[in-house]
Amino acid sequence: MERLPEELLVRVVSLTSPLDACRAAAVSRAFRAAADSDAVWSFFLPRNLPRFAKGELPRTQPSSKKELFRRLSDQPALLPHKLVSMQLDKATGAQCFTISARALLIPRCKGSHRVSLCALSNCSKQDKRFFSEDARFYRINELEIRGKIQTKMLSQSTTYAVYLVFKLAYVYNEFDFPYEVASVGVAGRESTRQVCVQGCRGSLSCDANPPREEVHFPHEKDDGWMEVELGEFRNEECDGGDEVSISFMGESKSGLTVLGIELRSKQQKPTQL
Repeated sequence: MERLPEELLVRVVSLTSPLDACRAAAVSRAFRAAADSDAVWSFFLPRNLPRFAKGELPRTQPSSKKELFRRLSDQPALLPHKLVSMQLDKATGAQCFTISARALLIPRCKGSHRVSLCALSNCSKQDKRFFSEDARFYRINELEIRGKIQTKMLSQSTTYAVYLVFKLAYVYNEFDFPYEVASVGVAGRESTRQVCVQGCRGSLSCDANPPREEVHFPHEKDDGWMEVELGEFRNEECDGGDEVSISFMGESKSGLTVLGIELRSKQQKPTQL
């Protein structure tokens, strides 16, 4: 059988996805050479990769574009000032970001105690998803948290979901869960929804007292933190000079610890590269 030109194989594989490229490498030697080439992985790496904080990437550059992709998709890398981290989506190559608590704006925090930034007791140097500080709230009657990020930092033509990452020290033992209001979007195109950071634990059911409108409840992540989806938005090519605004407003909070806000591309759960 006549062998296909490598240039054609490179073109075909580059039109797929990072996961498909890894699968193609198992087809034959010719496909492996094309699928592992820098020409293919240059298509999967974002053209506008941000600058990273000193020491986030090895001094010795990865031996290939594929290895660079793996490094940036396996774990987050901190940006300069170490207030925001970025990680590539393994399935699509989209840039996903986490905004730290210190980088968030807290214009309203009314109660007997003000917000304080405290060192994380379980922060490890190896886990760069976590930042050195979180925001802890005690006996708060009125709370507002805001964040923003420039759309030019995000992947174009990509739908993002936005999450508040937090922990709550106390669990309410009634069915009337307190609801908060979240807003996400580019100026003039924001969407608003009701969310609840309390969650449903033990014998309590989120369906026990159905709300009049759809309420988004949190769930626990593998690392022990909780997350609740604040909303989603579509980042188009024409949004390059805009900002995505994120807000979270609630009442009666005690023992709330906020790690930050995550922006992740919406896609199916990836398999291991």
